[in-house]
Amino acid sequence: ALPARLPLYRSDWSRPRSLPTVLNATLFAFVIQLIPALIFAELMARETDDSLGAAEVLLSSAVIGILYAIFAGQPLVIMGITGPVAILLGTSHRLTETFDADYFPFFFWTCLWAGGMHVASSAVGLVDLVWKVTPFTSQIFELFIGISFIYLSCRDLIEPIYLNEWDVDPAERAGRYATLLLGMATCGISWTLHFAETWVLFTRQIRT
Repeated sequence: ALPARLPLYRSDWSRPRSLPTVLNATLFAFVIQLIPALIFAELMARETDDSLGAAEVLLSSAVIGILYAIFAGQPLVIMGITGPVAILLGTSHRLTETFDADYFPFFFWTCLWAGGMHVASSAVGLVDLVWKVTPFTSQIFELFIGISFIYLSCRDLIEPIYLNEWDVDPAERAGRYATLLLGMATCGISWTLHFAETWVLFTRQIRT
C-alpha cells in the first residue's frame, strides 16, 4: 500500500549509494521489458490483423511504467505485457469478427471494465481471499498458458515447412527449415542459460 511506502518514497528517487547497481538494474529492466514486448507484439500483430503491434506495446509499457512508478510508490516494479494478455487480445479480436463489431470500441470497454474490477477488488481487499483457497486455480491457468504457447511455437515452426507439398520453391523451403533450426537453437540456448546461475566460470555477480 502507498502509506506503507511513503517513508521510503524519497529514498527511492534520491541519489543512489552505488551507481553500478543502478546501471545494472536499468539495463536489466530495459532488456526484460524490450524482448517480451517485441515477442508478444509480433504475436498480437498476427492475432489482431495488425491492429496492435510493437509501437502500441512499447508506448503503453512506457506510459504505465512511469505512472505506476510515480503514483504507486514502487519505482522498481516492472510493468509490461505478458502471455495471457496477448492471448486475451487475440481472442477479443476474434470475438469482434464473429459478432461483426469494431475492435477498438470493444477493446476500450473491455479494458475499462477490467480496470474498474481491479480497482474495486483492491479497494475492498479481495486479494486476501487468495489465502483462503488453494493455488490450484492459478496453477491450472499457468499450465494452460504454457501449453498454449508451446503449441503455437511448434505450429509456427513446423506448419510452414510444407511437409506434404513437393512443388514448393527449394529456396523458400530451405528458408523454412532454417527458421526451424533457429527456433530449436534458441530453445536450446535458453534452456542452457536457465541454469547459468549454477555455473562456476565467473563470479556470482556476472552469472546472475
